[in-house]
Order: sequence, then structure tokens, then C-alpha cells
Amino acid sequence: MTAYHLNPRARDGAHEAPFRPEQYADLARFYERHPELEPTRLTPLPTLARELGIGALHVKDESTRFGLNAFKSLGVRYAVDRLQRDGRIAKDATLVCASAGNHGRAVARAARERGLAARVYMARTAADGVKRNIASEGAEVVVVDGTYDDAVRRMAQDAEAHGWTIVSDTSWPGYDEIPRLIMLGYTRIVDEIAAQPGGTPDSIFVQGGVGGLVCGVAAGSLQRWGDRRPHLVACEPIHAACLLASARAGRLVSLTEPITTIMAGLGCAEPSPAAWPAIGSLADAFVAVDDDATVAAMRKLARPAGSDPPIESGPSGACGLASLTAVMTEETLQPVRRALGLGQASRVVVINTEGATDPELYDRLVRRN
Repeated sequence: MTAYHLNPRARDGAHEAPFRPEQYADLARFYERHPELEPTRLTPLPTLARELGIGALHVKDESTRFGLNAFKSLGVRYAVDRLQRDGRIAKDATLVCASAGNHGRAVARAARERGLAARVYMARTAADGVKRNIASEGAEVVVVDGTYDDAVRRMAQDAEAHGWTIVSDTSWPGYDEIPRLIMLGYTRIVDEIAAQPGGTPDSIFVQGGVGGLVCGVAAGSLQRWGDRRPHLVACEPIHAACLLASARAGRLVSLTEPITTIMAGLGCAEPSPAAWPAIGSLADAFVAVDDDATVAAMRKLARPAGSDPPIESGPSGACGLASLTAVMTEETLQPVRRALGLGQASRVVVINTEGATDPELYDRLVRRN
């Protein structure tokens, strides 16, 4: 099962840059101060590229980002550093967030490295292994009845009552500065793609969720390549496609149906208001796939054909490859294929946003099959 939407606004030139040049300069100085924060790999998969009918396929593998198992630390490290430099995190501060797993661990790690306390709010349905990973960083895990979005609301209420510092990757009215710092941090992915061999990609497939990563890649691409930037595809679970629904409506839309997907990191009903303006004006296409498609992509990455190297990817991490596969093989998505100009000469980058962050689930879906 798939769905798609093509964005007629993406190439009309009527967009506004999400970040200012001095903000990119500050991000660059952060990495100059921290040379130990090395880029993640851009891994070529030539056999799979031929199988899909494209010229080249590279996977930006975030499963090793800064010693963690997902891309989230890319934004959190920069945001927390900036808050500390601005004197906005006290020595006895408590950092709090809501998370489906990866963002929470990134915040917990940032707090532990700075000797701070951390509380991470999670839906009751979050996997036990994911909760243990966060607790292993020294954070207190607070389980909330309901969805991820319910956890966000409970976290915000508790933080206001106790004076805790919220480090959230989604925004709401009156709270958008820190999510914007996190999204600025995500633009580093584009710098790393551009710095590695292969040239400018023709298309980049990026996971959705609340939209922070899509916004970061869109902003970074606009900053680096301008009107020559690659086509950008936002990839989501079919039953949690809040970005696709918003694109179709031409405004922010909150899903009302229950969120049912194994792509836990993308199981979000509400886009981030801070991310949406850039997404709505810069994303070329929105594609949603079902869980079967992402499981197939996980297995394809784990057991590749030919000389392609294996890549460990969780359900959310494989959503980009699952979306690309659907675009290249399904007749109903032919309009997307044509609009992006995908074919034998195309170079495509997909982002593997996470490794096996839920080992029990990975064993069941991949290793035992």
C-alpha cells in the first residue's frame, strides 16, 4: 500500500531560506571546535542501483552517528552546546523531552556528558529495549498513556511546572527556538553528502516524522545548491503520513486515526509547525509506504546482492529505501518517477536514519527470516 503527493510549489522560486548565513557559520564553527565528531559514511550500493534501474545509489548511514545508533544526536549536540554557550542551561538543570526512542537517547547522552539530569517521556507502547537504551544513559524514563503526541503534551506541562529545560525536536505555539537549532544541526548531513565522492545527487529520500530532518535537509540543500538542489522526497509510514496529509491540504494537518506502524520513530500525528514552512515550499514529493515495504527494505540492506556491503537498518531507517523502491517499481507511483526524472543516469541518496535500535524487533524481522 502506497500513497503520494507532488508539490507544485517546490520549484516556483517563491521560497524563503529557513536559516541565515550567520547561523550556518556558527554551526561550522561548532564542528571546527569538535573534530572528533566525524561524518558518517556515504555507502555506495551499485548492485541494488542496477536492480532498481538507476545510475547510482548511496546510503547515508546514520547508524553510527557519534557513537549512538541514529541521526538524532546530530541536532541535539549542537542545540545543547548553543544553549550552554548562551548561558541558558544551569549547572543543576534537568533536560527533558518526549521521544519514540532515538531523540530521547540523544538528549540523555548530551545530559550525561555534561553532568546534568534528564527525563524522557515515552508512550506506553514504546519497546522495552528502547526504554532500556535511554535508561542506560542515566535518564529517567517516564511512561505516558497514549501516543507520542500525548507524551509531548505531558512533558511540556511537567517542564513548565518544575522549570526544566525542554530539548524538543518538535515545536508548538511559543516554543520553536530549540527545535530550529536542532533542525539547523541536521543541515550538517547535506555538508557531509557534498564532501564525499560522487557529486551532487539528483534526488534525496528523507524520513518524515514531525518533519525536522526533512526541513534540515531541505534547508541545507537550498543553502549549498540553490535552484540546482536535488529533488527532495519526504518518506513516511502510510498510517502516520502527517506531512503528506498536510501537503495535500496546503496547511498543517493533525491525523485523527490511530497510529499503527512498526516505524516507531516516524509514528507522529502532528507535523512540527517550525518545520512545516520549509517542507511545504521545498519538498518535491511526499511518499508513504506500509510496514511490509520497510521490512523488505531492512532485509535487502542486511543481505545485499553482489558486492554491496550489508547495512543494519531499523524500520524507520529503511523507510527511505522502501519509498525509493516503491517509486521505481510500482505503476501507481509512476508520476513521482517521471516528476523526479529518475532513470539510468540518476544518482540517488537515501538516508538510513537508524540502526537496530530495538534489537528484539530486528532479530524477529531480519535475523530470523
